[in-house]
Amino acid sequence: MGTLKTFLDSKGITSKNLVVASNRLEAWGNDGRYMISRRAAKRRNKDEKPYAELGLTKPVSGRGLSEQQVSAAIADLPLPRKVRAKVLRAVNAVLATKKQGAVELKALFEGTTAKKGKAPKAAKAAAEKKK
Repeated sequence: MGTLKTFLDSKGITSKNLVVASNRLEAWGNDGRYMISRRAAKRRNKDEKPYAELGLTKPVSGRGLSEQQVSAAIADLPLPRKVRAKVLRAVNAVLATKKQGAVELKALFEGTTAKKGKAPKAAKAAAEKKK
């Protein structure tokens, strides 16, 4: 059993709770759509000011966790960092509704490896030249 599974069992959090909380957190809504349109307008106008100066934060992804992602996290399978971050946000949201303190990423995924993506083409070419 992994640390995430034991943590969820001890706090009484189900995978369904995580999926619902993640979908609520990651939904765009009016604020997210507004930020996306403002960031696009900034890129079109070629403003020299950075996003932070203009008060344009990065919007949420717009896509919550799926049941498969939650079950993979509970089974301690390697997950991409964005999925692990969504799991963390969902767990903290559920804990906040239960009026409990937030938890850190290391506490949930201690000992779990990160999923490795595909190597960039330049790195593949360099590796082939060495052979």
